[in-house]
Amino acid sequence: LYPSGFNEESCISRYESLLYHSWKLDKASPYLISKLRSYEARHKRCVELYNTTVLSLSDCKYIVWISSAGLGNKMMTISSTFLYALLTDRVMLVDRGNVNDISELFCEPFPGTSWYLRLDFPLIRKFGYFKEDSPDSFGNLLKQHPNSDLPFRRNYVYLHMNHDFTDNDQLFFCDQHQAYLRNTPWLFIKSNAYFIPSLFSISSFEQELNQLFPDKEIVFHLLGRYLFHPTNEVWALVSRYYDAYLSKADVRVGIHIRITRRQRVVKSQVLDQILSCSINEGIFFQLH
Repeated sequence: LYPSGFNEESCISRYESLLYHSWKLDKASPYLISKLRSYEARHKRCVELYNTTVLSLSDCKYIVWISSAGLGNKMMTISSTFLYALLTDRVMLVDRGNVNDISELFCEPFPGTSWYLRLDFPLIRKFGYFKEDSPDSFGNLLKQHPNSDLPFRRNYVYLHMNHDFTDNDQLFFCDQHQAYLRNTPWLFIKSNAYFIPSLFSISSFEQELNQLFPDKEIVFHLLGRYLFHPTNEVWALVSRYYDAYLSKADVRVGIHIRITRRQRVVKSQVLDQILSCSINEGIFFQLH
């Protein structure tokens, strides 16, 4: 699953994380592995072109993931965007956003190149204005041209895939509209939703997806294992915590806690409520 050409010491988790999983990587299809090797070569070539001439008229096409939402959402949407790039022979570039949490948390996934968008990219100032009613959004273009009479090829189109996307935005998942996007060299996407299942509804992708993922239940597992490897600093914390608290556990339970900014709560009260509920419902057992 992983490419060669990495310096093992630069990202220890890429090699040690295998020791912490019971899943077998041989579940990755040979076709997926071949597709990833082809993508890595294309990514390196097209990033070199892009670094030379932005908005190049070469045969390279790009999709730029724009940072939004929390870390978990970011990981799900990066995976979704990457799969779309695989299916459409595009190169995925990652916007660092206002906070470099992705670069601080994860190693670079592709050998000999970077997946980060250049900070001097000419359209980067527009990212903050991209939303559902943006003039550059695909949904808005379809709203203005309801009979699929879309304007001649544009240099770029914004894809609004957030939870508040409109019916027009969702037409992205229709084959006839994918044909238009296929000729657009630059796509920009902002999302807080895991949209991989919807890619399976696009009939022109069906055969390719079946070859890539004979087992549909492990799509995110495989893409996540390929893309996300904690940096050495983070991995030291993760492995140390695991060895101290989780390594000898027979059962491990993960709980996702979400507190919105509008809620005024005391963290200790939240923890007490979680422990009380978990014990009462038999998820945890009270220690004596």
